[in-house]
Amino acid sequence: MIAFFVARLLQLWKIYRRKLFLFLTAVFVIWFVDCLPDRLFDDPTSTVLLDKNGKLLNATIANDGQWRFRPREKVPYKLAVSMIQFEDRQFLSHSGVNFTSLGRAFFQNLSSGRVVSGASTISMQVIRLMEKNPPRTYSQKAYEIFLALRLEMSYSKKEILAMYASNAPFGGNIVGVDAAAWRYFNRSPEKLSWAESATLAVLPNAPGLIHPGRNRDALTKKRNRLLKRLYTCGVINKTEYELALIEQIPDRPAALPQKASHLMQRFVSEGKKGQTITSTVDIDLQTKVANELLMHHAYLAKNHIENGAVIVASVKTGEVLAYVGNISSPDVDETYVDCAVAPRSSGSVLKPMLYAKSLEAGIITPKMLLPDVPSKFGNFSPLNYAETYDGYVPANDALARSLNIPFVYLLNNYGLGKFHRNLQQYGFHTINRPSRHYGLSLILGGAEISLENLTNGYTRMAQELSMGKSNGIYLEQNQSLADVSCRTNPAALFEMFEAMTQLKRPGSDRHWELFDSSQKIAWKTGTSFGFRDAWSIAITPEYVVSVWVGNADGEGRPGLTGFQAAAPLLFRVLDQISMNGEWFEAPKQEQTSISICRESGMRANEFCVNQQVISVPKTCVENRSCPYHIPIHVDPSESFRVSDKCMDIFEMKHPIWFVLPPLNAHYYRLHHPNYKDLPPWMEGCAQQSTQASFSIRYPRNDTRISLSRDLKGSTGEIIVEAYARSKSTVLYWHLDNHFLGTTSTFHQMNCSPRQGKHQLTAIDQEGATQTISFEVI
Repeated sequence: MIAFFVARLLQLWKIYRRKLFLFLTAVFVIWFVDCLPDRLFDDPTSTVLLDKNGKLLNATIANDGQWRFRPREKVPYKLAVSMIQFEDRQFLSHSGVNFTSLGRAFFQNLSSGRVVSGASTISMQVIRLMEKNPPRTYSQKAYEIFLALRLEMSYSKKEILAMYASNAPFGGNIVGVDAAAWRYFNRSPEKLSWAESATLAVLPNAPGLIHPGRNRDALTKKRNRLLKRLYTCGVINKTEYELALIEQIPDRPAALPQKASHLMQRFVSEGKKGQTITSTVDIDLQTKVANELLMHHAYLAKNHIENGAVIVASVKTGEVLAYVGNISSPDVDETYVDCAVAPRSSGSVLKPMLYAKSLEAGIITPKMLLPDVPSKFGNFSPLNYAETYDGYVPANDALARSLNIPFVYLLNNYGLGKFHRNLQQYGFHTINRPSRHYGLSLILGGAEISLENLTNGYTRMAQELSMGKSNGIYLEQNQSLADVSCRTNPAALFEMFEAMTQLKRPGSDRHWELFDSSQKIAWKTGTSFGFRDAWSIAITPEYVVSVWVGNADGEGRPGLTGFQAAAPLLFRVLDQISMNGEWFEAPKQEQTSISICRESGMRANEFCVNQQVISVPKTCVENRSCPYHIPIHVDPSESFRVSDKCMDIFEMKHPIWFVLPPLNAHYYRLHHPNYKDLPPWMEGCAQQSTQASFSIRYPRNDTRISLSRDLKGSTGEIIVEAYARSKSTVLYWHLDNHFLGTTSTFHQMNCSPRQGKHQLTAIDQEGATQTISFEVI
């Protein structure tokens, strides 16, 4: 029976052996064609951030705990030659398998009774790396041979070598030549020396036993043997060989640079984790700016100010050249917060934009007087920072001094809704509520912006003036941004930047502009309510530099102002930037010359004796003429005003007088001693009231007041009171020339005078004034 079955099988074999061979061959061919996966390596990679020139800024470890950079497409020459000479000298000529070496290794292993040689080519090692280093068996070796042959059919030698270099182990949790070059030598593979390239080439041979942190002598011998091979083959000359031999093996792997951790954090949050990102940042400038911020923190920390951020952008390209999101120090609270994108109260940094837009709208000229008196807009009563008032102040001076009240008047005239839309057009996307939500406080810090918004907005304006279009700022190389046509008249922007150059620089001589070496800089500061945010920004035709200083948790601190806390850092950063000293070219085609009144800054009329011709945006031509110079009638001595009721018109003189509204005039004359009030009326020439419009009831003149103290020892308050004849009278109260507030209808005001003598002054809207003295004992 057994013989029968054997005979039958032999008979079937003779009949079907050819078909079976063809079938198995077909199966093998099908397997062989499709034996390689579409992606040979699918391991997670580190997130790597490079500067604009390819230098490493930051890197984070991959999800599997390995330092593995993105696969490279090409291996640098020195490293490629070193790897080929050490791992696979016939790499460029074989087809994936070196059968001569394979046969020699087979007999060596057979005679030794153990594996002493693998004879794996670089192509076969790529397969082993793809398979995650399975156990070494003869069947596994055969499997690797077939896959290596298939690999050579699908990829070029350059691609195969790049796969090996990108995925080979280099000791510890370091995978690939990029991570190894940075961890061991702190430079990219392209910049390695022959000794360094040879060191990396020998590491994958036994990375668990030999690497810079372990068995350094054995590693040095292996490296030197490879260097000798390179010298023998004529790859390097004698001098290169001898210099390479004396190079030291590096110590343990060093930490990777962390030059832009907040920018890295931002890219990761945008979905770029595991990618290699080439940013616009310049690593040298980034390092300088970060160091300046850290040194400035030593000064800020004395006042418990812990956080800050700086951005430097190129006007010509829009590239962000430095992005420091916070102070990098273990001693700093909330250092992880990226303050460059955190919405914060804007303070006064939006005033220049309103100034430019008002020029564009023809509402003002650069020198036009704006009201600066205690004012109330509905329920909103703004105050100047110093709580002093000029009565009237030129618009460009109001911007240079960052006065609040003139700009609230200006916003009210320009239009809150319109300015709100302008800000959104310039990329202030955090101002995302209706304009009525912010009200007129929008111009004084009532809205929140980010440092990035601020940089982008002013960069766009500088680009518009320089190039006639803008694209804003960007952080990643090859990022496409659409050009946008000008949103603001270039002549208005030019006047804005000119006015911004008039600010006194912190810690410098007032007449810095007299020195030829001084770079002309437009700049502005801002301080939020409660001293929570300090801003400073500088603009030149080349760069925009912006600074924010404060506490990330919103805690306010005395002295946390733009001028004291942010501006010094701004100019320290500017000192680190090389500039050519150029300034914006005046847009002559958008400018015209007009005669203005020297006193009012408005378009001159026939009554303005003191005139000057200035260049202004063409939009200012329609600005109304000066209303403050008017002809008056006086007696021949010019001591009294007269009318035809008391003097013949032929006896009168008719001088031109500069006349301001009474309340404005009261404050104006305090700062302009040459300002002359109108002469009094000659007796009998005009109907005059014999009664004062108001009187101070309490305290009486020369009163001595004793104030009690509360349980904490603080002095109590007094209530000052006045009586007004008209219910429409508005009184402006001052104690020792310090503005207290306004009253209407019921004229009572609380104040807390210190011990000593004081002067209390009340002024109505017509300029009538009463002053009394009292003493607190």
